[in-house]
Amino acid sequence: MYSILVVDDDPLLVEFIQESLELEGYDVETASDGASALEVARKSFPDIVLLDYHLPDMNGVEILKKLREQDSGVQVLILTGRNDVKTAFEAMRCGAADYVLKPFDLESLKLSIAKVAEKISLRNQIRILSKETLRRYTESEFILCPSPKMTKVYELAAQVAQTNDTTVLILGESGAGKEHIAKFIHHSSARHTKPFVEINCAAIPENLLEAELFGYEPGAFTDARSKKIGLFEYADGGTLFLDEIGDMPLATQAKVLKLIETKTFRRVGGLRDMKSDVRIVAATNHDLARLIEEGKFREDLYYRLQVVPIELPPLRERPEDILQLADFFLKNFCQTMRKRLEFSEEALQAMLNYSWKGNVRELKNVIERATIITPNGERIEPHHLSLDMRRKSTTASSAQPSSQGEIKGEHTLDTTLPFSLREYLDNIERKYILDALQKTEGNQLRAAKLLGIERHVLRYQMKKLGIAIKDEPTQEPTPKESNG
Repeated sequence: MYSILVVDDDPLLVEFIQESLELEGYDVETASDGASALEVARKSFPDIVLLDYHLPDMNGVEILKKLREQDSGVQVLILTGRNDVKTAFEAMRCGAADYVLKPFDLESLKLSIAKVAEKISLRNQIRILSKETLRRYTESEFILCPSPKMTKVYELAAQVAQTNDTTVLILGESGAGKEHIAKFIHHSSARHTKPFVEINCAAIPENLLEAELFGYEPGAFTDARSKKIGLFEYADGGTLFLDEIGDMPLATQAKVLKLIETKTFRRVGGLRDMKSDVRIVAATNHDLARLIEEGKFREDLYYRLQVVPIELPPLRERPEDILQLADFFLKNFCQTMRKRLEFSEEALQAMLNYSWKGNVRELKNVIERATIITPNGERIEPHHLSLDMRRKSTTASSAQPSSQGEIKGEHTLDTTLPFSLREYLDNIERKYILDALQKTEGNQLRAAKLLGIERHVLRYQMKKLGIAIKDEPTQEPTPKESNG
């Protein structure tokens, strides 16, 4: 619930407003003049200020300007007499959210405050969307995997979704689809109309993670000039997905534990507790029990998180899902790139024989690359997939004897590589495109034809690979007429 500062020199009115708003669940503070109001606001950073225009030491517009200098996000409602409407409009031009005429009806005041609170909530949602932290669930980006192992996972996730607050810990290898299950839980729950917010704890520097999660107050550290809303506030009423929680610093773990237990937290540099009704779904590919022994993860947080643990099997252990997922990704990429493609039988077999150590994420990347380099209208063949077939399923290779009677997998191989398979294939792709551009003297339309792809697909891949894109006519140049 939002915090409100009531500023008026009428003590009876202030007491009446405070009691009424506290019954509505608001956190209310009071002040009787401009100086004390600015001091209270500097310490507590209220979300909403009810500000009387006529105060003993300064007028409402002066205080309004100073409040917004301290916190540009604060919402101010001006309280004014009936003869001060013109002044109230002046205050609104200076940044006031609304004005309330005295004497006022209590229900009208509550309605005005509710409108401002809704504005704050909407602003927070817009900020989330602008950062692409929140992506709405649509059928086009979601698929249920049909394998028996995943069916059991979905059944457990659906049971958890029926509870409102239960924390969930999703375990599994990197790329196995932990985010997918977190979204499934959220969109199957009563929280589905509220935000689904995700953050990768391993992708954010340690000194920034706490501010990203909990937000901060102005002056909390250098360059913190205005209030920042954290993800726990953004996700209020919804679900916060903490991916790779095993990489979260111990100090931040303690604050997350407090939030789980009390539903309260403090912004960095803040002095008052904030409330957040959020379900936490965490995920990791680490062995948390080992991290606890090493002193890198809190044991009490571990037990709070794993109320319902869900273990996600790797893709190589559920071959029934491989072709289903491949077909799903192919349809999506074909729609994006305006192409018509299908897999050959040999390509399907190659995907089934591959070990997929990168799991679903690797499969998606392979299908995207194959969609780009396969000419429109043709079949995707094994060479389009660019799979390293030496990485077959280890269980299959180790169980088959060689012609000399030896068991494959007995000998230790040097698995050290100078770069990843993705980097290697990206370099090949980049060279392939650069060669085509060189042969066509930089003409993208002719280069695309030479590569057997559409021009927009070529530009898409050039941008992805960091190849400079120059604007040019979409038509091929016409030959100059001969003077002879």
